Amino acid sequence: MPVFALGGIGTPALQSLATKQVDKEQQGQFQGVLASVLSLSAIIGPLFFSSAYFLVQKQWPGAIWLSNVIFSLVIVPVVLSLRLKEEVIA
Repeated sequence: MPVFALGGIGTPALQSLATKQVDKEQQGQFQGVLASVLSLSAIIGPLFFSSAYFLVQKQWPGAIWLSNVIFSLVIVPVVLSLRLKEEVIA
């Protein structure tokens, strides 16, 4: 449970890191795209994982938790590999 609780902290932190990658002129466009992607994932994610759970609940009820861990293990290195744009101090 503590790992899943940290997920609520992760999204704002990732948004903060991502906004540093975008120029000041494109912040509004980026925030709109980010909000759209988050909304889309809020729809698709539960549909996908509830369907997956329905398929494996009788044979292996813990598979859905394992799939979440595997998904996180794949995504975390991707996020950590993003380079932060260095800010130039004028």
